[in-house]
Amino acid sequence: MDDNLRIQCGACKGFAPASQFKLHYKFKKVVCPSCFSGRTEQEERKKAAAPEAAQPKKPAGWDKEDEYLEKMIRIKQQSTPQAKIEKIPGSNLVKLGCFKCAYKFRYDPIRKMPQNCPYCNIEVPNLKTYQL
Repeated sequence: MDDNLRIQCGACKGFAPASQFKLHYKFKKVVCPSCFSGRTEQEERKKAAAPEAAQPKKPAGWDKEDEYLEKMIRIKQQSTPQAKIEKIPGSNLVKLGCFKCAYKFRYDPIRKMPQNCPYCNIEVPNLKTYQL
């Protein structure tokens, strides 16, 4: 392919070399590298969240401690993956929802198989088997 050939992305309307375009599972079309990595979505979320962050007013007596605790809760919620895990009766397998795309698949926590999501290929994090 010609490296000088630049085409327009269907998602963000930006231009990138044609050799760098990849098929994205959510958009269901080929997109530029920035859309594929999620940079475009993150920027749109930040723009949408900025006006919302200024709107809520703090109650009387709100201080720096409360601000710190709220920030720590927000960070913990963002860092903790939210996946649904259901035990399959009569077997050692569990039904696991992917942390990124929410695709549901069977997962063996003892053998740790499959290691990646079959749909979006993101790595399955280590699950504590004693909680299952």
